[in-house]
Amino acid sequence: MRIALFTIHNLLACSHALFGYHDTLQRMGHKVFEFSFPGNAVQDAGAIAARMPKISDLNQMDAVLVTYAEYTNAWLAAIYGLDSWKGLHVPVIARYDESMDRADLNLPARVPELKRWAQYHFFPGAQDAEKFDGRWLPFGAETKIFTPDPCSKVFDLAFIGSMYPQRADYLQRLAPHLKNKFQVGNAFVQRLSGISEMESTVILAEEYRAIKVFFCLPPLSRLLVQKIYDVMSCGTFVMYPALTWDAAKNMEIFQHEKHLAYYQLGYFADNAKQIQRFVAADDERESIARAGRDLVRSEYSLEKMLNTMLSAV
Repeated sequence: MRIALFTIHNLLACSHALFGYHDTLQRMGHKVFEFSFPGNAVQDAGAIAARMPKISDLNQMDAVLVTYAEYTNAWLAAIYGLDSWKGLHVPVIARYDESMDRADLNLPARVPELKRWAQYHFFPGAQDAEKFDGRWLPFGAETKIFTPDPCSKVFDLAFIGSMYPQRADYLQRLAPHLKNKFQVGNAFVQRLSGISEMESTVILAEEYRAIKVFFCLPPLSRLLVQKIYDVMSCGTFVMYPALTWDAAKNMEIFQHEKHLAYYQLGYFADNAKQIQRFVAADDERESIARAGRDLVRSEYSLEKMLNTMLSAV
């Protein structure tokens, strides 16, 4: 297929936002025309518009894939406008990255407008697919880089990712109960010309593999975030905050203490005891990690995720 790929180029996001979507689609045999926007917020739209395709160009494709749709939509609106966009005669597939209850992004009010820009909508949150008449499609791991290569587990407990205030606050409250050192960081390779994206991602996978317990601090979205699929694909044990109410369905794909372990938000002393148990229980922890690894790599790869999306058209 000839695919126009609209995406966000975000160094702080997962590898999907750097090269994952493009490279995986190419490995699958598709001809990919990538059009990336330099960040989540619209800026200097006139200059960006100059390197974007015309509607007539997009109509030569077999499909238009809009990833990070809750962010790319603002760019599409600024550059094309909905009236012009409606001139597309090829199917448009929207892939969302967040849960639609994110008030900080005004998503509850924006969903009706977002849905006007595509015919097919894939949500990573089960509750959103049900509420907004879309399809639930969990994330997929980049299995070519996040591989389960043998290595020494040198970190008992760690989290790698963005430390926004909610996560920093949770770690501050958890820390007094911990016996193990909690490592926190980002894996970036900085050259004079800028961050080396591929090298950084390879190193990130190495860091994931070196962790005994990857404790995922609470995300802003109520779903299983993309990060944990990559971590599990590396064969590393994950602890993830249990989801509640309508978001609980998201946990059905990974079973507690079979593929990973869920922890209860706000029960800091209990969280610490659970951490200590899995840091110490090497055989149990690694058995769970292997089961999680095998399930992710067989059923939740980025390639399978993209195949599901493209099968809609």
